[in-house]
Amino acid sequence: MEEERKKLEKLYQELNEEDTATKKWNQALIPKSILLFPPIAFSLTFLKINTDKSILDLLGFLAIGGLLVSGGVFLNYLLSKGK
Repeated sequence: MEEERKKLEKLYQELNEEDTATKKWNQALIPKSILLFPPIAFSLTFLKINTDKSILDLLGFLAIGGLLVSGGVFLNYLLSKGK
């Protein structure tokens, strides 16, 4: 009887404990949505305005922009490394 009671208490404690990973993920929904909104809005408006463009054109445009930004960050790193 005592053994069953301990098992039930252990099960009760496990059920009452909140899953911290899920809790942390759910708490960060607002910052995640704030970060995801601009790229989604940009891609939707890009495809709505440029009806003759495809997803590949959008991805190419974003890739070239990403390469330019990365190149600028890399050059900034090289120039500030010597100081």
